[in-house]
Amino acid sequence: MKIATYNIQNLFHRHKSLWENTLSHNVKQWVAELDDLMLRADKSPNDIDRVRELSFLLGFEQVDMHRYGTLRTRNGELYLKQGVQGGEPKAGTSSLWNGWLPIHTRPVPKQSQNHKARTILDVGADILLLQEVEDLYSLVSFHQTYLQQTHMLDDVEIHVFEGNEGKGRGFGIVLYGGHHLRGLVTHRYLRNSQGGLLFPLNCQEYHITSDTHGTMVLICAQFSKESEQFRREQAHALARIYGNLRSEGHQSIMVSGTFYDPSFANTLAPLLRETDLQSVSRHPRFVSDTDLGNHAHYHSMTAYRKGINLKQQDYLLVSPPLWERSIGAGLHRKGIWPDNHGKWPIYPTLQKRAHAASEHPLLWAEIQP
Repeated sequence: MKIATYNIQNLFHRHKSLWENTLSHNVKQWVAELDDLMLRADKSPNDIDRVRELSFLLGFEQVDMHRYGTLRTRNGELYLKQGVQGGEPKAGTSSLWNGWLPIHTRPVPKQSQNHKARTILDVGADILLLQEVEDLYSLVSFHQTYLQQTHMLDDVEIHVFEGNEGKGRGFGIVLYGGHHLRGLVTHRYLRNSQGGLLFPLNCQEYHITSDTHGTMVLICAQFSKESEQFRREQAHALARIYGNLRSEGHQSIMVSGTFYDPSFANTLAPLLRETDLQSVSRHPRFVSDTDLGNHAHYHSMTAYRKGINLKQQDYLLVSPPLWERSIGAGLHRKGIWPDNHGKWPIYPTLQKRAHAASEHPLLWAEIQP
């Protein structure tokens, strides 16, 4: 049985606040000015002329826009194309109008979608834990579009549970080969020292059963990216959750997620050094494509290990009984754009950063019955 965890950073569309800002200063000013003009109920002739000028400057005759979906006329009716399949919603006879519709998400490039799917297919996990998934329909559509070739629908369970944030970054789990979700416990209402929600997205606990492996508990969480104090509080809370499960008699437990700190960081000490959890990156049979050239002999302090110089922020931790049954583990990063942080084998079709599958690797562990 192979279990994998992957911060996939959305499937088809991602909230615009989560994209790296690539707009120039002038374009930002033009967009802000156009927003202001479009909100005016009574536009003067000068306002209308300026709207035309800004529309030309922003290239509204082009399809690729940053903050707007372009509405176009087809056979006398107005269409807005969205999603990856199915029909196109259109304006009815009672709402004949021309204009621009502000949207909160940007589409994930097709090339990026392909690399996400290829990463998942290359590993071939029986249980796949996903972070930052838009919704259930998106994950089902993604599975049908890209992953259906290897698994029939009657052999798969797909679940997505919404997080705290409201920006389409829920947690998903895909189960194959007779594995079933029998229970869900959410820790979304745990509070931090300031009274806010402790986990920015969520912390979810899945109880999985199968005929061959019995019952397992898989925990998936994402820590704060900005605050070291909150990350330490989150590590304490996750350690308590794990300890409670062990005291209740659960033996087969995995803890996974994006923790935004390397393993030696003091913030993660409550989880990594004050419990008996073992990181699969320390498994003697841990495999990954190593850096090329001189990087293969270099060891960055924040990296996973020598020759795998990728900043460690994603984890897959296992309890001692699962560690004893682990026969292999690994990290898959062919879909990550290297930038200047290292050089490792990537997919030949990955030609630029915008087409990367994710900024995060896929981690996996293989467990024998």
